[in-house]
Amino acid sequence: MRRILISFTLLLAAVASLTALFSVRAAGTPQQSKTKTAKSTATGSYGNSDAITQDELKVYDYFLASDQLEGRYFPSRGYDTAALYVASNLSLWGLKPLGSTTGTNGPLQPFMMPIEMVAHQIVGEESKASVTARGGGRGGRGGGGGGGGGGARGGAPAQAPLTTTEFEYGKEWTYGGGGFGGRGGGGAPSATLDVSGNLVFAGNGYVINKTNTNPYDGLTVTGKIVVVAGIPPELAAAQAQAAARGGRGGAAQNPLGTNCTDYLTPEEAAAKNGAIAVITVANYTQMSAMANPNAGAGRGPAVNGPPYQVTKFAATPPCAAVPNVTAGMALTNAIFQGEKATAADVFYKAGNNSKMDSFDLTADKKVALHVSVHSENGHGENVVAMLEGSDPVLKNEYVIMSAHLDHIGLTATPLPDGHNVNNGADDDGSGSTGLLGIAHAYAEGAAKGIRPKRSIIFLWNGGEERGLWGSEYFNRFPPIDLSKVVADLNMDMIGRTKNPNSVDNDPSHFLVDKGEFLIVGPNISSDDLEKTVETVNNNYEKMKINHFYDVTEPDATHDNLGPNMATGQRIFYRSDHYNFAKNGIPIAFFTIGLHVDYHRPTDTPEKIDYEEIQKISKTVSAVCWVLANQPGRPALNAKLPPLLIQGMADAKAQGWGKITPVLPPMNAPVNGSPF
Repeated sequence: MRRILISFTLLLAAVASLTALFSVRAAGTPQQSKTKTAKSTATGSYGNSDAITQDELKVYDYFLASDQLEGRYFPSRGYDTAALYVASNLSLWGLKPLGSTTGTNGPLQPFMMPIEMVAHQIVGEESKASVTARGGGRGGRGGGGGGGGGGARGGAPAQAPLTTTEFEYGKEWTYGGGGFGGRGGGGAPSATLDVSGNLVFAGNGYVINKTNTNPYDGLTVTGKIVVVAGIPPELAAAQAQAAARGGRGGAAQNPLGTNCTDYLTPEEAAAKNGAIAVITVANYTQMSAMANPNAGAGRGPAVNGPPYQVTKFAATPPCAAVPNVTAGMALTNAIFQGEKATAADVFYKAGNNSKMDSFDLTADKKVALHVSVHSENGHGENVVAMLEGSDPVLKNEYVIMSAHLDHIGLTATPLPDGHNVNNGADDDGSGSTGLLGIAHAYAEGAAKGIRPKRSIIFLWNGGEERGLWGSEYFNRFPPIDLSKVVADLNMDMIGRTKNPNSVDNDPSHFLVDKGEFLIVGPNISSDDLEKTVETVNNNYEKMKINHFYDVTEPDATHDNLGPNMATGQRIFYRSDHYNFAKNGIPIAFFTIGLHVDYHRPTDTPEKIDYEEIQKISKTVSAVCWVLANQPGRPALNAKLPPLLIQGMADAKAQGWGKITPVLPPMNAPVNGSPF
């Protein structure tokens, strides 16, 4: 197995040796290029954009996609090394840091925008669930179990002793409930959980106003644990439609209406009625997962460290809810043993979305739940720098160029040769590489007096692969006034083109020809920005611009690769530019599409088309130059897609965009991190 275990000393030595190369260039000795001679000193029409060379870009990408960076998972020591490498170059080139302003040590930390993280992990061997009942046990198959007579509702005789049966975490129950439409969640609680109480059964547990559905009518649940199974038929239908779409097309509208206003989930309804927890009977898929707990192992915590989440992203629930656990077959059997409904009845009626009557379970039956939680602090970071504009007024406005520095880390399924690093040479080593080339060109130009009127921000986002985390963090807690941002130009996967080795059997993938790029966003976001991109390209690199993904709804020729792909890929919503669009900022996303090596260990630097990166980077650099010098700003389109309008409304409601001081450097190490 080629999992790299190189010491961090060697990693930092590699950074030092490579940045030393550019230290020489910064001192005035030009590097010679086999593909292009020394950088041009002519101002030209687009600043210093001609200065970007293929040889320089190749050095960046080979470093960022090296095995030693272990796939740049966010957060990880490999990602931190990539951030350190980028910051080293920015410092050498004399760009202004836009990260931490207090508590820094040395020249590199000020380029970092720390993102505080925490991982809550359930300690399975310390977590316990038990059922105490008369004539207890695991019950027979299907939950019928129990002797007859004695006055105990078809169960054990009344005089039978109370017995307690324990159930194994992970195989017989788990924390969190599945579902759709605001229900439950699989993660860990933020603290150890201990609850114990009697039981009531409440059907599927949803309270739905428009149908006057309330399974709690006639029940007293205060201080008790509510058992539920299944989901309402309306949600089942919506879930089936979402599955048919293959998860594409954005969030579906909830047929029950607005959570906490039009309906309550079982956890919310239980809290409102005074219950202390919910136990959800597992569906078939969940029971299968419990029976095979290791079947889904992949690029998750097992190979890439703890399941960190961004601390500041912790959502405030729209209304109070109690904790939820999911019961497998054995626990379900024990809960319904000797009751008026068997486990089999409940399981099959839930699967058919049949109505189930609520009832109290046997008075002397209790369930105790103990979920042991281990919490671990960590951090990641964006890397951010600025070139101040030359105009005394316009320098207070900004053009942002962005790319994401992270990738998906190590894989638990190595290639036949043992290679298990998802190198991410294209995703998004290529965009990060292009942004480095542009930043160097702008810094070098400024040293020669070639400086734009507006200020330029260079932003390497972390955690794009985890859910656009870094760009969301920047847009929620910006160090600058986002109302002064003219546009975001985002690069993600700009390094591959069609060739004889790019044959791809995935019908959902689309890859450009050499000398072509995909533009995403201007037609959706800003026609003004679209005109700027078209004009610059036609006067400069003259690449072929493809608008295949630049639509809000797929059609016969856009973002639709066949009858089974009717909802398309919706690329507009899938990279960091989208979080800028949610703040009302015009965006343009430059990419080459998807290819056979997407999110695989075969996305390696020798497959990159460095001429393609150079041409796209020069084009983005030139578009930025025009935006930074023109008198006016591109306007948002009057008509925007509904999903973007909703995203903008959500961002506004959550208070995105308020200028926030950048956190000081985080000292807690992550997997041997140097920060």
